[in-house]
Amino acid sequence: MPHLSKNQKKILEILEVKPDMTTKEIAEMIYGKLVECKTKEYSSISRSLKSLEEQGLIQRVFVQLRWRRKAHSQTHLD
Repeated sequence: MPHLSKNQKKILEILEVKPDMTTKEIAEMIYGKLVECKTKEYSSISRSLKSLEEQGLIQRVFVQLRWRRKAHSQTHLD
């Protein structure tokens, strides 16, 4: 099982509940505040999303930069 950061685990949990979200929406849920593009918070979440995509756990949806958990990803979040 790949090592997941705290943010990556939160992202996977969020996408379990709400399957399609933008990077901005995910960042705002994790940080609990309004997050604009090109901020350190947005960049951090963007990096986490790209890493999860490289690990095959999520995928981009449409061109609007939405993210979704892959159907076959059964990673345990323990």
